[in-house]
Amino acid sequence: MGTKKQLTDSLKERWADVAGRGKVIGQALKVRADMAATRRRLRATYAELGEEVYERLKNGEFGGDAALATQQQRIDRFKADVREKEEELRKIMRMGFSSQESQAP
Repeated sequence: MGTKKQLTDSLKERWADVAGRGKVIGQALKVRADMAATRRRLRATYAELGEEVYERLKNGEFGGDAALATQQQRIDRFKADVREKEEELRKIMRMGFSSQESQAP
């Protein structure tokens, strides 16, 4: 069995190793968080670009481009779907709350 000094030194080395690994993991997590934030900003920028192009498409500034026209049609369909789902949600909420009120004592 080792002496107290040897045990103490061994524990110090292990704790130093754990602390070092913790520091590396902390740095890696910070970089990953920065990457995620940059990706969010990139997606937001793409969305802004897309909105600008979409508005110009609607205004006829990109006439004749079949690929862009197809994308505009897809966006219009998605927007219509969202409006339908919003209306469906409003109906569900109205019906759900009105039926609960009629059941209240």
